[in-house]
Amino acid sequence: MTNAETQLASYFAKYEPAIVKLGKALRAKLRARLPGLFEVVYVYESQNTLLIAYSPTGRGYDAPCSIGLYPDRVNLFFGQGAQLSKSDPNKLLQGSGKTVRHVVLNSVADFDRAEIQALMAAAMKLANLRLDPSAKDSMIIKAEAQKQRARRARKAARPASTRRTAKARR
Repeated sequence: MTNAETQLASYFAKYEPAIVKLGKALRAKLRARLPGLFEVVYVYESQNTLLIAYSPTGRGYDAPCSIGLYPDRVNLFFGQGAQLSKSDPNKLLQGSGKTVRHVVLNSVADFDRAEIQALMAAAMKLANLRLDPSAKDSMIIKAEAQKQRARRARKAARPASTRRTAKARR
């Protein structure tokens, strides 16, 4: 296993076995379905969420789809879900954000349903991606960068009386 795979395994280990089994199975299906895209891994510890985005650029917000593991469920997210909702006759997409929508998946069989596959096909068409089956998969772990941002945000949120100002340092 690579270092990134080891890190990802440690993130999976924080969830219940049923969620881990479903998350790993969905990850395998998405990797097979989306060859050559970057797997961008985000860990949102404050929300107890592990998100794996499949992106052509290595930036999560460019991903046409991603999976999110929560303590009680696994969601399949669509990055342009608001536009996809127009072509969702079964009204499977949930959420009300400006762009992202999701579908809760309770089993691997849910992912294989025709309606979900139609949403995946529509998402890929909307993203205008050409997948390369011969391309090598790669993973980017963004968890550490998030921790650093969180520390900076906490530091910036401290009351002014506890922050050192330029005058106080002189």
